[in-house]
Amino acid sequence: MTTKRIKLKNADGEYLEPYTTNVPDASSSVKGLVQTETTPTANSTKVLTSGGAKTALDAKLDATGTAAKATADASGNNIVDTYATKTALSTVETTANSAKSIAEGRARAVSFETYSAMVTALNSAANTDYKVGDNIFISEQEVPDLWIYSVESTSSDYTYTSENALSAALQSSASVQIGYYKVVAMETAKVDLTGYVPTARTVNGKALTSNITLSAADVGALSADATATKATADASGNNIATTYATKSEIISYEEMNS
Repeated sequence: MTTKRIKLKNADGEYLEPYTTNVPDASSSVKGLVQTETTPTANSTKVLTSGGAKTALDAKLDATGTAAKATADASGNNIVDTYATKTALSTVETTANSAKSIAEGRARAVSFETYSAMVTALNSAANTDYKVGDNIFISEQEVPDLWIYSVESTSSDYTYTSENALSAALQSSASVQIGYYKVVAMETAKVDLTGYVPTARTVNGKALTSNITLSAADVGALSADATATKATADASGNNIATTYATKSEIISYEEMNS
């Protein structure tokens, strides 16, 4: 059987559509053949299928939904370039408060009995408990006092082993981080007073609170122009007993004439 192409006419002799030949592509103004596609494509004239539309819509955010990630705000401003993070603001706030406190002379001072007690306190402290410039005084005389050099954004626990180890770390690395805080030794290090004499001590009854002037009498000596009660040598250093004769040893003139 041979396949034939036909055109149908109505009673008025007008051809009926669609024709079996020369059927045009459909458009918004012309009826015709229609092609479909399952994926939305830019500038395409094909018809998107219902399944393709659903797949595409499922991958999009609902109009009232909340975006998990975004690169710009509602006004089109780039988020990274336009806004500061809370962490950055916290760091800026801490630094600004510390600078303000130092400028106003409001740096605080705290004290601890030992390095060990200080480490325990700083390891558990929040990053707002202390400020840059705060002084840390240690009661023990053998170790230097400290001050807070910086407040870090993240905490790092310091493992305490001994005073010597912490002192050595401060000398070799300049600063040591304990919790949120980097500490450094004060330049006015403590002076080792071992061997020094306290001011309460006295010399021959004279207190050491001021300069001391001693007289010959203070130490049981003759003054420069005094006469010694007893002596073994004359002013030239000659031994008196062997150099000079006693009066009883001198022969008188009368004795010589008798």
